[in-house]
Amino acid sequence: MNRDDARPTGVGTSDLRTVIWDGFRRRGWDYVAIVVALAFLSVAWPTFFVTHDLWPVLVPVLAVLCSLPVAVVRHTPFVSWGVVVVACLVAVPFRVEPGYPLGWPVVFHLTLAVCLAAVILVETPPRVATAIAATMVLMAFGPQVRVSVGWMVGVAVFSAVVLIVRWLVSSRRQLRSSHAQLARESERSSEQSDLRVMAEERNHLARDLHDVVAHQMSMIVVQSQSAPYRLQGVTPGIHAEFDSIAGTAREALDEVRGLLGVLRTDAESGAVEPVGVDQIEPTLQSARRSGVDITWQITGATDQIDETAGVVLHRVLQESLSNASRHAPGGLVVVTLTVASVDSGDARATAMLEVDSGPAAPGALISPGSGGGSGIKGMSARVQAVGGTFAALPAADGGFTVSATVPIRTGKRTRSRLG
Repeated sequence: MNRDDARPTGVGTSDLRTVIWDGFRRRGWDYVAIVVALAFLSVAWPTFFVTHDLWPVLVPVLAVLCSLPVAVVRHTPFVSWGVVVVACLVAVPFRVEPGYPLGWPVVFHLTLAVCLAAVILVETPPRVATAIAATMVLMAFGPQVRVSVGWMVGVAVFSAVVLIVRWLVSSRRQLRSSHAQLARESERSSEQSDLRVMAEERNHLARDLHDVVAHQMSMIVVQSQSAPYRLQGVTPGIHAEFDSIAGTAREALDEVRGLLGVLRTDAESGAVEPVGVDQIEPTLQSARRSGVDITWQITGATDQIDETAGVVLHRVLQESLSNASRHAPGGLVVVTLTVASVDSGDARATAMLEVDSGPAAPGALISPGSGGGSGIKGMSARVQAVGGTFAALPAADGGFTVSATVPIRTGKRTRSRLG
C-alpha cells in the first residue's frame, strides 16, 4: 500500500483556521457579552459595600444576579432584564450611604441600561412597552423625589434614542429586502421577456414553414389526385401509383401540420396560461369540471420539482388528457404522479407521471383522427430533451397508457429546447 494512502485524513491547518474564524464570527458578540458580564461582576462584588450593607455571604449572589444576565442578554433579553430589575429592588433596602442618589450600586444601573437596550432593540412591542414602563417605575424607588423624577426622564430619553436606532436598523433591513426583491423581479421579467422573444421567433418559424412546406405538399396532393383526369392514356396501374403518391403526400402533410402545431402550441399557450407543476392539479380539476371521468393521485412533494421538469410534466398531462377526450370520450382516466423523495445532493431523483385512459364509453361519438400522430412525438421529444424516458402503449382493455419519467433537477440549460 502506498505510504501516502496510509496517512490519516483530517482537517488541514488552513481549514482549521477557517473553522475557528467562522465560529468566532458567528459567536463573537457572545464572547464580548461574557467578558462584559465578568467585568461587571468583578466590580459589583467588591464595591457593593461602599454604598450598601448586606451579609457578606449574600453579596456574591446579588452581584451574580445583577451581572451575569448580560452574558445571555442576546438570547433572552426580556428575562435578563427582569432578573436585573429584581436584583436592583433587592438592593434598595440595604442602602446605607445618605448622599448616594440611587437605591442600588452604579454597576447595577449599568447592567439595567444594557438589558433595557437589548429588550428595546429585539423584543416585541408589548414587551418593549412593559420594560420601559417598569424601568421608569423602578426609578421611583430612589431616595430623593427630585432625583427619581430626573432618572425617570432619563429612562424615557434613553428609550427614545434606542427606539430610533431600532427603527433605523429595521428600515435598513427593509430597504435591503426591497432591493433584493426588485432584483428578483427584474430577473424574472428578463426571463419572461426572453421567453416571449423565443415564442415569437418560433411562431414566425412555424408560419414560414407552413406557408412554404405545407403549400408545396398540398400542391403535390392536388397534382397526384388530378393527374389521372388531366392526362390521356393513364392505365389502372399508373392510376394506383398516383393514388399512392397522393396518400403518402397527404400523410406527410398531416405530419408537418401536426409538428408545426406542437411548435406553436407552447409559444402561444404559454403567453395566456401558466404552465408548470403548480398547474397540474388545477388542470385535473378543470378536466373533471368539463365532464371527463377522471381520478388522480399525487404522491410526494411536488415543490421539489424544478421549473423545467414541471413544464414537461404539465405539457404531457395536457396532451394526454386531450387525446383521451378526443379518442376515448366517456372513458375513465386515471392519473398518477409520483415524486421520489430528494435527499441532500441527490441529483438522480425522478418524478413519474402516468395517464391511463380507458376505452371509450359505449355509444360515444369519437372524433376522426388527423392521421398525424404528432402529439405523442411531441411529448416524447419534450421528455427526452430533459433526459427522461417516455412510453405510450395501448392497454389490454382497449385504452391507452402514457407514462413519462423525468429527473426532478434538470437544470436551466434545457429550457430553450422546451420553450
